[in-house]
Amino acid sequence: MVMAMLVKTYTLFVNQSERTSSNPFANILLDFMTVHGASSGLVPPVTCIVSDISMSFTIQAAEELSLPVVLFNPSNACTFLTFIHFSTLLDKGLIPLNDESYLTNGYLDTKVDCIPGLQNIRLKDLPDFIRITDTNDSMLEFIIEAAGRAHRATAFIFNTSNELEKDVMNVRSLLDEPSSVVYVNFGSMTVMTAEKLLEFAWGLTNSKQHFQWIIRSDLVICGSVVLSSEFKNEISDRSLIASWCPQEQVLNHPSIGGFLTHCGWNSTTESIYAGVPMLCWPFFADQPAKCRYICNEWEIGMEIDTNVKRDEVEKLVNELMVGEKGKKMRKKIIELQMKVDEDPRPGGCSYMNLEKVIMEVLLKQNQT
Repeated sequence: MVMAMLVKTYTLFVNQSERTSSNPFANILLDFMTVHGASSGLVPPVTCIVSDISMSFTIQAAEELSLPVVLFNPSNACTFLTFIHFSTLLDKGLIPLNDESYLTNGYLDTKVDCIPGLQNIRLKDLPDFIRITDTNDSMLEFIIEAAGRAHRATAFIFNTSNELEKDVMNVRSLLDEPSSVVYVNFGSMTVMTAEKLLEFAWGLTNSKQHFQWIIRSDLVICGSVVLSSEFKNEISDRSLIASWCPQEQVLNHPSIGGFLTHCGWNSTTESIYAGVPMLCWPFFADQPAKCRYICNEWEIGMEIDTNVKRDEVEKLVNELMVGEKGKKMRKKIIELQMKVDEDPRPGGCSYMNLEKVIMEVLLKQNQT
């Protein structure tokens, strides 16, 4: 039996916290399943939860009870996509507004280029929940919290049509399959010639793999980024191109199977903590040294030649995503991920070293 819950039903749960679970809905559902449900033979067993997309507490309940949960969005897919990027708008300083004069002084005409799948959109085109002057706005906090849990749902149902919202729906379908997407980001300082950009572009395209590529407006030396209509048509159903994204969140999404990176240290550590193997194209400074560690010492990456060619990109992308070497690297980085995850925990090397600094340097200095 599929259990569907309406928003107004939540009032039944808020006073049920004196249970074994931290989620009142999970307690009531468990009672239904064990006392009044399948064990009594009165009704079929609960096998799935279908909930309104705003009721994100159902996700936790489903996880506690090992049930699949399907989120239903009664509005269009575009609205949902904007909601999951409200935190991005905060991170980039686009919201909250400085003061109420920003409602009328033209600021809302600011173009928003950090929401993949939405083109030529302005702040004024987004749901008006963003028209706030207080970061602690309760509705904004509610939306960000609910959107932050949404990726844990088993599936989504959107009240829309692919023909109406093709670009937005492609964003969702791109992120459906585990370890199926190559994430491409060369950081905030790397630049390249237009020719090299095209080699990367067609190498990714010819690999036939899904990819998400972050392309800054200043990525090309002494010029602007120009991608042909032929290229865009070729990749329209299996790629996502944006100018910015919350990288740590993207790398930790289960759909990401590889990272094409410039080997900046933040990118390197974020990839390791997310358990994502890498393709390396170091640009300058200490990045070649990091590339050597990634590829030769830790064996969790492969290097792309400085004079990049599309054939090499195509070959290495496929090796990373579906080849035997890619599988070995994925196994190695998961093992490394588990080790580095232990370091800052009590008893770990980083934890003990920090404790030693506190005890022998900071506290000792205060005692003298």
